[in-house]
Amino acid sequence: MGAFETARAYCQEAWAETQKVHWPSRKEVRSATLVVLLLVAIVALFLFSVDAVLSWLFRSFLGN
Repeated sequence: MGAFETARAYCQEAWAETQKVHWPSRKEVRSATLVVLLLVAIVALFLFSVDAVLSWLFRSFLGN
């Protein structure tokens, strides 16, 4: 089998696999995106809080 036939077979198989995929609806994508953004905001707030508390503790102990 030549390079062209191999590439063609690969492309056909890849296309066939994309047809088997369950693509999410717009509503599912929006919901998942909101969940991710909410979790990122919560983690960012948590890390900011930990950083602020640790900074305050170190400043208190070092007397600065």
